[in-house]
Amino acid sequence: MNADSVRCYAVLGYPISHSRSPAMHNAAFVELGLPHRYHAFSVAPDALREALRGAAALGLGGLNLTVPHKQAALSCMDVLSPEVERIGALNTVVIEHGKLTGHSTDGEGFLAGLAELGCAWPTRALVLGGGGASRSVVDALVHAAKPVHVDWVARDPSELPAWSGVTPRDYADVDGLLPEVQLLVNGTTVGMASGPEMFPVPIPLTRLPAGAGVVDMVYAAKPTRLLASAAEAGLAHQNGLSMLLWQGVFAQERWRGEPLPRNAIAAMRSALG
Repeated sequence: MNADSVRCYAVLGYPISHSRSPAMHNAAFVELGLPHRYHAFSVAPDALREALRGAAALGLGGLNLTVPHKQAALSCMDVLSPEVERIGALNTVVIEHGKLTGHSTDGEGFLAGLAELGCAWPTRALVLGGGGASRSVVDALVHAAKPVHVDWVARDPSELPAWSGVTPRDYADVDGLLPEVQLLVNGTTVGMASGPEMFPVPIPLTRLPAGAGVVDMVYAAKPTRLLASAAEAGLAHQNGLSMLLWQGVFAQERWRGEPLPRNAIAAMRSALG
């Protein structure tokens, strides 16, 4: 394989030191016998546009974007995929002939991870947080093969998009909603190393019905308080690694234009522990 076939991929975020994406993607490249490398770059918000244009100029193979860039990057793209136009956030960038195309693989990654949670498919879900990742999850749930009604909680519900199948909610509504939902999803930064430790209101998971599931999109070295509480309540629970795995699988498929073999997916899962 000649030098021109070696590609560099990267994730851009701020902060970024917590990212597990390099280990995951590099494991896939090794398993596939490819010489590509994936790196994590710390990019401050005011440098995002220059970083993206620089990636295109350098001919990088593709990019992922994480907090706080998923919505800010919209204006930097040359083309937006239909799902990105719908949700207003992106996490994957395909680079072809110097042009940047924004995609979102978070939603389908979330659904693939949800299938591994081990509880019945929900008819109603409660999603916390109005950021880019939450938007992808809400969109995926309401457009799933079996659509899920979503109660979407944000500090300012008026800022949430008016989508069919979604009811905007305030944090003050959470306690009363818990007995009515079969799935609780945390899409906020609560529990992240650089994020807040507590939600605006208590979230007593014992009020969830038996058989409900809890997904925390945060992935930390030890279980977040939310997941520890879910375990204590005997609820099926999952951190953000399953979503991270599957959004990464779908990102690679966007970049390379072909399905990722099972052995490569297994290598990515193993790299995430």
